[in-house]
Amino acid sequence: MIHIEHRDMHQHFYQYKPALEMIDDPDWTMETLRLPKNMGEGEIRRMILRGGLELCIAEYRMSAERTATFTGTDSLVELNYCLEGGDVIEVSGQRVEIKPNEWQLLLMKDIHAVMRHKPDKEMRYLSIRMKESDFRDYVRAGMDGEEPTVPRLHKDQTFHMSRCPIIPEIGEVLQQLMRQAREESLRRLYMESRTMELLLLSLRQLFASGGGEQTKSVLRGDDLDKIQCARAVLFERMDDPPALLELARLVGMNDYKLKLGFKEVYGNTVFGLLREMRLEKARHCLETGRMNVSEAAYAVGYSNPGHFAEAFRGKYGIRPHTLLARGRSFEQSPK
Repeated sequence: MIHIEHRDMHQHFYQYKPALEMIDDPDWTMETLRLPKNMGEGEIRRMILRGGLELCIAEYRMSAERTATFTGTDSLVELNYCLEGGDVIEVSGQRVEIKPNEWQLLLMKDIHAVMRHKPDKEMRYLSIRMKESDFRDYVRAGMDGEEPTVPRLHKDQTFHMSRCPIIPEIGEVLQQLMRQAREESLRRLYMESRTMELLLLSLRQLFASGGGEQTKSVLRGDDLDKIQCARAVLFERMDDPPALLELARLVGMNDYKLKLGFKEVYGNTVFGLLREMRLEKARHCLETGRMNVSEAAYAVGYSNPGHFAEAFRGKYGIRPHTLLARGRSFEQSPK
């Protein structure tokens, strides 16, 4: 077990180095710590942006179990987006479950956290960190003059977490940031603009749901799990999705509540979200060159490639053939 302490926000990044025995990997725009081969594979990248923001991108897999403890005194705010992996961490005596396809707003002060890394588990997450005072400034600037109830630490409270699902709009920006982190051209300008977009989208989602605090929700008991299960069914069967009534039956919920739940959790209709997931999966297939346009269209459930191309261009502002050509050109370029 490694014990580490940080008092300055930007020093937190460096504490991964002794905790996970990481080594520096030179990069002129992003500070990078890489796992040595005897510890696993992967890296954690950090960029300090304007406006007091810090962006961290982690993609790694440990080859053996590893435990690290973190303590700190600063009042920090972190937006943590888990794309893959997730685990249970202990923060100030509370067990906190980090789930894939969710993001968390974390408010921390005088914290003691324990992180346990399991072997052979792929971890992919992105986080934005800032001082609490800067967070409140961003809320005021980004909410168009509105004054939402901002989550805060109450007296003697050292930790607060609000959680939200990663909606398609946020997922798209996350994937763009993860990809751009490995490219050199215009990286800083791009990363700053996309990070600000991600922050704004997240704040709007958070406060539309009541700031992560008590809200008048239509969901009760295990309804949220059922909504998330329904989303997983749509993702797995996007080429031949169930009808609304069948989907509701599969997850044990009536169709009316399913529709309301999707709108509350994902900000979209059931089949509006299906459309977003289809286009996102198709975009990934084209960017990586795994499929041609017709194959991608059929794979995600479009029977007419022309209708697919029209929807794709409406969503991303680019024809699928053009994106495919760019992806293949990048793959064939000299490394």
